[in-house]
Amino acid sequence: MNIRIVAAILALAAAPVLAAPDAPKLPSGYRAMALPFPAHQLVFIEPGDRVDIMATFSAKMGEKDDIRTEDVTATIMQNVVVLAVNRPFGVVQLIFNPNEAQYAALFAVKDKTLWLSKRAAGDTEMHPMEMANARKLFR
Repeated sequence: MNIRIVAAILALAAAPVLAAPDAPKLPSGYRAMALPFPAHQLVFIEPGDRVDIMATFSAKMGEKDDIRTEDVTATIMQNVVVLAVNRPFGVVQLIFNPNEAQYAALFAVKDKTLWLSKRAAGDTEMHPMEMANARKLFR
């Protein structure tokens, strides 16, 4: 297991978290999962917010004769509810269904960078998203 994830879990368990009296509750059948994020991403994140989670990683792209490795960013989860925030340790506790929790764990490993994108209040729509890469940006 990634040392950052272990440290984040221990930090969340040992330190007080930012939680409001009206913070969301963990629904039956769902999982709370603590994930580490850089401190600058947590500045405006509060319990009860909805966020999208993006992952940046290297992927093989292209066709048979033109396969290349590129850095890409993909939105891996949408409309995720924030349960708690621990800014001093850079940890966010998020609510996932069991399947989403597995995918979050898959992407919270070495050589992958996770990003949070805060949604506007009331924005709960799901959107089809394509992976972003520099090649698409500069066509």
